Amino acid sequence: ARGGRTHSAMERKASREAVSAGAADEGLTALLVNGSQDRPQEKSADAPWRDKEMELPITKKDFDMSHTHAYIDIPESIYGAAMMAFIRSSQTFHKVVHCVTFCIFAGLVLNIVIQFYVLICTKVYITGPAVLAVQELYKAFEEQVFEDGVFSPDRWAHFEHSDSLCQMPLSQPMFFLCILSIWTATCWVDLLDSFQYLYLWICLPAPTKVDHTTEVEPDGNNIVLKGAARSAKACAICAILIPKIIIACLLWWLGARWLIATTSFQDLLLNAVALAFITELDELIFMSLMPGDIQSMVQNFKIKSPPIRSLREDITTEEATPADIAEFVSFRDRRLAMLMGRMAITALVVVGLPILYMDRLQQVLPGYKWDVHKPCEGNVGSVMSLI
Repeated sequence: ARGGRTHSAMERKASREAVSAGAADEGLTALLVNGSQDRPQEKSADAPWRDKEMELPITKKDFDMSHTHAYIDIPESIYGAAMMAFIRSSQTFHKVVHCVTFCIFAGLVLNIVIQFYVLICTKVYITGPAVLAVQELYKAFEEQVFEDGVFSPDRWAHFEHSDSLCQMPLSQPMFFLCILSIWTATCWVDLLDSFQYLYLWICLPAPTKVDHTTEVEPDGNNIVLKGAARSAKACAICAILIPKIIIACLLWWLGARWLIATTSFQDLLLNAVALAFITELDELIFMSLMPGDIQSMVQNFKIKSPPIRSLREDITTEEATPADIAEFVSFRDRRLAMLMGRMAITALVVVGLPILYMDRLQQVLPGYKWDVHKPCEGNVGSVMSLI
């Protein structure tokens, strides 16, 4: 019986502690939302941070996350390895370090040469013949099916290349738009990654020591780049990031041209998958050429992210004043607006650019009249009736 009473007393004590902890958390949230633990629901004129537009509560986690010193991982690719090697070489005169940097940049040059060579060969040996073939097919359709500029059903019925023409991507614009949007999204992700690192390098402040080209600081097992001179920024951007951006843009244009010149829907999907292989070539070279130690070093190097708010660094949740809370709310709203704007831009690029390319920019079929879809609908209907 004594043991049972002791157990019940312990349970009651634990329950009281849990209730107290929950009340403390509610009080802290109330303090952050309303500025007072005693009056968590009160709205007054002297509490400007509690306005009608502020519906989301500010929790302790939200407030503490605003003080996180953010840094971005260097990409695990040959481009990221080149960044890591460049940062290390700028920090020392050791010959071995410079030899490693030379080998890594040799791998970077090899990657760039291979990617450009593959793009050129794709244009000459694959895209060129495909464009000529689809142009000849469409030209035959215009000459043999139309009579005095008017579509002739009888001629269409006897057109020997009707099956091949109806496999042309522009015969089913919505389907091709989906495929081209997926390809655009693939290239856009690569471009966004490059633009992010371009922005990070540009925003790095100058080193505190005038004679240093870069400045790093340890953070646990990581090494964070927190400063770079203009010469270092120019070298990193021109030698590493600019070629990556150029390759991504050329790859999108060449891929879109190849896809629109494909004369089979089956090949359309296969070609889209094949194009994605070229975008991953830098990671393939990194994984195959770089030793494991170099790959581990790339994982340990970071680039410091620029500050995105003006909230005081030394402030804690307990010290937050109404003005600090109002400033945090403003920061949160601006950040959400920025993220929504980025989403809108991405959606516009992924959907709008393919539409613009199909309607205005494509030169595979100059002057295309969008007159293939309607007659091909009959062919599709006849095939569907057999399924």
